[in-house]
Amino acid sequence: MKSVIAVMLGLLLAIEAGAQSGKSVKPAATAAIVSIPEEATTSPEVMARWLKAHTGNSMALQRALFNWMATHIAYDAENINRVSSYRDSAAAMLKTLRTRKGLSTDYAVLYARVCREAGITAVVVTGYGLQNDIMLPTGSHDWVVAKNGSQWTITDPTWGAGVVDNGRFIQRTNWTWFQAAPQVAVKTHMPYDPMWQMLPFPLRHDELGSQAFAAAAKRPVFAYNDTLNNWFRQSRLQRLEYAAARIRRFGGAANPFIMTELDWMDQSIKVLAANQEIEARNRRVDQFNGVSRDYTEIVKLYNEYVDFKNRQFVPEVKDEVLRKMIDGIAGKLAAAEKALSGLEGNDDAMKDNIAALQQAVTGMKGKVGTEQLFVSKYIKTEKGKRKELLYASGR
Repeated sequence: MKSVIAVMLGLLLAIEAGAQSGKSVKPAATAAIVSIPEEATTSPEVMARWLKAHTGNSMALQRALFNWMATHIAYDAENINRVSSYRDSAAAMLKTLRTRKGLSTDYAVLYARVCREAGITAVVVTGYGLQNDIMLPTGSHDWVVAKNGSQWTITDPTWGAGVVDNGRFIQRTNWTWFQAAPQVAVKTHMPYDPMWQMLPFPLRHDELGSQAFAAAAKRPVFAYNDTLNNWFRQSRLQRLEYAAARIRRFGGAANPFIMTELDWMDQSIKVLAANQEIEARNRRVDQFNGVSRDYTEIVKLYNEYVDFKNRQFVPEVKDEVLRKMIDGIAGKLAAAEKALSGLEGNDDAMKDNIAALQQAVTGMKGKVGTEQLFVSKYIKTEKGKRKELLYASGR
């Protein structure tokens, strides 16, 4: 038992910061990688602007970014068990740049943010690490997927920065974790959401091991590009809902890490759904209040018209002005009626308010329609006989 505990502890201390022992392969022209000056590292936005101005293409930009992070950001070994309380927090990124320390979340969100600011599609992915088909005991891990042209690759700036040995971080740049191919990365980086494997035959969480690839190849093709395209158009709530469904479809809560992630996702979905309903109701209230204000203005204009009519249209105006006056009221009323027809109430109070306003609009519509007919007749009548129409209308 002691030997097992020792092995687990060794993994816990070594793996999270990149103790995967893959051969470090430097890019062909390492010497040509630009060095980012201190004054250009105050924020992700500043870094992105500087890199775009001093690198020839997105590949060179990402190489420089990966190299800088590997040599300037130290893994925060003292807080290896810290639970991340944020996701893609701007404040956290600025803290990482200021302290030059971080955990996998800090590395990943900073790398992805700089890429996005530079116009490169990059997303932070959360999952767990694997070594020799065995799940690492360190819990959730974060890395980055980026799109270069039509190809998706995996970059892990944490594992690329060095290793933790006996609780102490040792800087050791490892280019193995720069833009790894999806089919290679999945052997060590298993995302919770199978979509982020970016494979036509994703592995299941309950089928890890040497037979997993063979089993995956027997299943229907997973159109991950179509799924990704939809993901970029979805709201945060939709992304979480679909991701949770995919996780459950591809093995579900096969280990404690996934159970924790699914629990977090389910709770977030409930909160976001509730907030969405509140926001929707607030929008309906705002729409109702807007129509109500419009109706109040319509009543004011109608009363002004009636007052003008009671004064026998004195001072006299041109016929087209009189026609425009009543038709304008009718137009505003039609717009209010249309806005109300598309408004639904999800509670009794809102339904009652909408019904009352609809009834008022309908009543006003009848009055305005009557006056439109009157104005048409008034305009067609000889001017010397128009007062008779006004007297008859006033009876």
